[in-house]
Amino acid sequence: MLGYISRLFLILPFFVYSNFQDSIQKIDLDNVIVKSTRINVKKKQAPLSVSVKNLIINKNYSSKSSFSDFTNSIPGLYTSSSNNFSQDLRISIRGFGARSAFGIRGIKLIVDGIPETTPDGQSQLDNLPLGVISDIEVIRGPSSILYGNSSGGVININTISDNSAPYFRTSAVFGAYQYQSIQRTRVFDWSNSSLVVHYDKRRSNGYRDFSGYKSSILNLKYLRDFDKKNKIVWQINYTDSPYAKDAGGLKLSEVENDRRQSRKNNFDYDTYEKVKHIKTGFSWQHLKDDNSSIDSYLFYQKRDFNSKLPFNYGGIIFLERDYYGLGTKYSKQFSSDNKSRTITLGIDHTNQQDDRKRFKNNLGEKGDNTFDQIEKFKSTGVYLINQTDYKSGLLFRYGVRYDDNRIGTDSEAFISLNKFNPSLGISYSINNSNNIYFSTGTSFETPTLNELSNNPSGNGLNKSLNPSSSVNYEIGWRKTTSNLILDAIVYFINTDNEILPYELEQFPGKNFYRNVGSTRRYGIELSSQLLFSNGKLNLSYTNAKNTFNEFVLDGNDLKGLSLPGIPDQILDIELIFNLSKRGTLMINNRLIGELFADNLNETQVSSYNLLNITYSKQIFNNSEIYLGVNNLLDVNYFDNIRINAFGKRYYEPAPKRNFHFGLNLSF
Repeated sequence: MLGYISRLFLILPFFVYSNFQDSIQKIDLDNVIVKSTRINVKKKQAPLSVSVKNLIINKNYSSKSSFSDFTNSIPGLYTSSSNNFSQDLRISIRGFGARSAFGIRGIKLIVDGIPETTPDGQSQLDNLPLGVISDIEVIRGPSSILYGNSSGGVININTISDNSAPYFRTSAVFGAYQYQSIQRTRVFDWSNSSLVVHYDKRRSNGYRDFSGYKSSILNLKYLRDFDKKNKIVWQINYTDSPYAKDAGGLKLSEVENDRRQSRKNNFDYDTYEKVKHIKTGFSWQHLKDDNSSIDSYLFYQKRDFNSKLPFNYGGIIFLERDYYGLGTKYSKQFSSDNKSRTITLGIDHTNQQDDRKRFKNNLGEKGDNTFDQIEKFKSTGVYLINQTDYKSGLLFRYGVRYDDNRIGTDSEAFISLNKFNPSLGISYSINNSNNIYFSTGTSFETPTLNELSNNPSGNGLNKSLNPSSSVNYEIGWRKTTSNLILDAIVYFINTDNEILPYELEQFPGKNFYRNVGSTRRYGIELSSQLLFSNGKLNLSYTNAKNTFNEFVLDGNDLKGLSLPGIPDQILDIELIFNLSKRGTLMINNRLIGELFADNLNETQVSSYNLLNITYSKQIFNNSEIYLGVNNLLDVNYFDNIRINAFGKRYYEPAPKRNFHFGLNLSF
């Protein structure tokens, strides 16, 4: 089925284009600017894989309950665990990040110019203000030259900044399983400054037994233009999630008996997480003159985390995490008759400290202390990027970055993990609408403090766990007009010391980690974006092969076997159709290909097709009502696969067909 639809994918954008060509909106996709590459560049000229998604605030995406709803139609990107709020949303790009037991690994996450990712490479999205996201940029593939410790890529998220949104907006969404979301957004706009205040309160009983959650987010963003040369942005975010229960993974026989049940151990041990998170950040942009600028940032984040796991020894965790960072970059542009050259020199410094304590879990009650350790991660990176844009249509970009990473505990000396990463990219404009490019680069990914602290030998860090390193090669073609973007990319990635999770019989439900030798990733990514008079069409298709290259496990040679948890194909079709006075229809159809749940490829998870539809209608001024159906075809699929889970408890069933409705009031 995927093969058939993939061929349809290649035909459909051209068919739609020919039928709507005379009525296309005069919206200029040709001038989309990518800012997350450290040096601004037009998307059509960018010598790397990058997707840009502009979201219409207060329309189309108003009812979305997960960040995964915003990333549909981005090729190479796969999300899971959107319904297990105890594990948080997981994101992988080209297979990087699939190993994470919770949250995001191997991908750098940036929100309004401030790193959301911890120095050791972890990211959570539970504090992300979904209701005020304005645009998303995704760089796919190894990108350590840009932001250091990351293998899979970069996700850059921007929130609304001015009165482009309604002055005051209240949104209420209600759905299945007693889902509720109440959001309020207020924008204050003055002559040279603005303030965006956003509050989001959500709760749900969850699809499965013992899977409910509750959370509140307060987000403030203040912008001020002192003059034409100086601009500052200050932001603060506070998140309080008093509980998010974990129903756990099931065996296939248990799913077939009752897909909504929780794992017995998870219920008996009262498995859940509790989070309080505060973030504040400050950024400053100074234009020295017409050709040079200085951009700086400073941030601090604190996260208090309490978790219960479904086993006795060490099954209750108390974690206090503090991390801060600062950085600056200087950019200078040189112009001549035939070329324009921009050089950027920058430095980033981050510091993280985790105070981790573990206690016995006596069926939900805290017992004796089993682990008490302070863990530290310090990182300093310096980088240089040169980009030369010739009037002949050639763009040449190269860069180098050196990172000094130090890991230690209160009782162990620091381990130094230093890495040098170069990159090279070339793009050429064949004509005004067609570009080709080639890029290569390296990346690295350290084990996180959480992964290092899960030491099967006992206390202390697992020093046998080493950083992974990757080399990426890719070639691409991009067609860009004022209304149409087409991308076709072929890539190859080789990784040494890949890190994957596993479980032990005495600790089922707890992840340990090990290096698995070398791996290979290669594939194609196709995408298109079309604007027409009545809406927008986004399509993407990924066909990837992710395999072990050199790895022997318990006497089994895994060479040629597929990496677990990564689908071989993904197809996204997203259509937003404006029906004039009759409203707006948003259709998203996602096909996820087959994947394996274990290293030995003994358990294969079938493909599935997920169809979601949302209808909205304006009622007065900028206010609207909407109704949505998730999983319209009522398919049985899994929201998450727990890789290499002991006892083959791989499966987390996803909701069947369900409905939601909501109301936006804007003034």
